Amino acid sequence: MASNRSYTLIGLFLLGAIVLFVAAVLAFGGTRLLSDNRTAIIFFDQSVLGLTNGSKVLFRGVQVGTVKNVQLRLDPELGKARIGVTIEVGANNTVMMDGDGSTRDVTTQELVDRGLRAQLVVWSYVTSQLAVNLDFQPDSKPNFVAKKQDLAYPEIPAVPSQIEQLKDTVSDLPWKETLTTVNETMQSMVTLANDMDALITTLGPNLAQTSDAARDTMQAARTTITFSNTQIEKTLSGLRELTDNVNHQLVSRDAQIGRLLNNAEATSKNLTSISSNLEALTDPGSDDRQDIQSAIRDLSAGAASLRRFAETLERDPNSILFGESR
Repeated sequence: MASNRSYTLIGLFLLGAIVLFVAAVLAFGGTRLLSDNRTAIIFFDQSVLGLTNGSKVLFRGVQVGTVKNVQLRLDPELGKARIGVTIEVGANNTVMMDGDGSTRDVTTQELVDRGLRAQLVVWSYVTSQLAVNLDFQPDSKPNFVAKKQDLAYPEIPAVPSQIEQLKDTVSDLPWKETLTTVNETMQSMVTLANDMDALITTLGPNLAQTSDAARDTMQAARTTITFSNTQIEKTLSGLRELTDNVNHQLVSRDAQIGRLLNNAEATSKNLTSISSNLEALTDPGSDDRQDIQSAIRDLSAGAASLRRFAETLERDPNSILFGESR
C-alpha cells in the first residue's frame, strides 16, 4: 500500500508539473506554440536609427508583426557591414478574402518571388521612430545580401526608403554646374547693373536736355494745334455760309432754271421739226427734191454760159461792142 501511494503521489506531482508548464507557456508565450508565425530577416545598408526591438512591421500601413532583433552583421571577406533586422509576422493577421484563415501554406520565398519587398518608413515624426513596411513591388529586382544556406531564416530583399531615394535623386543633380551657372549669372547681373549705373550717370544731363526740348516741342505743338483749331473753325464757318448762299441761289434761280429748261425743250422740238423737213427734202421720191435738183441744173447751165461769156471777153474785149467775130 505504501508503494502504491508513493506512485500516486509521483503521478500527481508530474501531472501538476505538466499543468504548470502548460499554464506558464500560455501565460508568458501566448499562443505561439499553437500558431504559425513567420520569421524572416532583412538586411539594410542605411541607417536604422529609430528602429528597435518591438518596432512595428506593417503591410501597406496595417501592422502584421514586430521587429524581434536588430543587430550588426559584418562581412570580413567583402569588408562591409549591414544591419540585420529579424522580423516576426503573425499568421493570425493574414486571412483569406472570405475572412477564413489561410488554408494553403504560402512560404516566404514564394511571396518574395511574387515581389514582396521591405522598406524603412517613418512611423512617428515626433519621436523619429521607424517601422518596417512590407509591400509587393514586382518590378523591382531582388537584391539578396547573403546566401540561403548561411541564414537561419528566409531573406526579404530591401529597397531604398523614400528618404534615400530622394537623397539619391538630389545627389544626382548637377549642383556644381548649377551653382557655377548661377554664380556667373549673378556676376553678369552685377556687371550689367554697374554699366547701367555708369550709363545713366553719363546720360543724365543729356536726358535732362532732351526732356526740356521735348517739353518745349510739346508746348509748341499744343500752341499750333490750338491755332489750327481756330483756323479750322473759321474755315468750317465759311463753308457753312457758302453752302447757305448756294442753297439760296438755287432756290432763287429755280424759276429761271425752269424757263431755261422749257426753252431747251422748245428748241429740241424745233430741231426735231427741221430734221423732219430735211429728211423730207432729201427723200429721193419727194417733189421738193426734184425742184431743187432742177434749179441746181438751171444754175449749172447759167454758170456755164457765164463762163463761156467770160472766156469770150477775155479773148476779144471788143466783142461786147461789135459782137463776136465770125
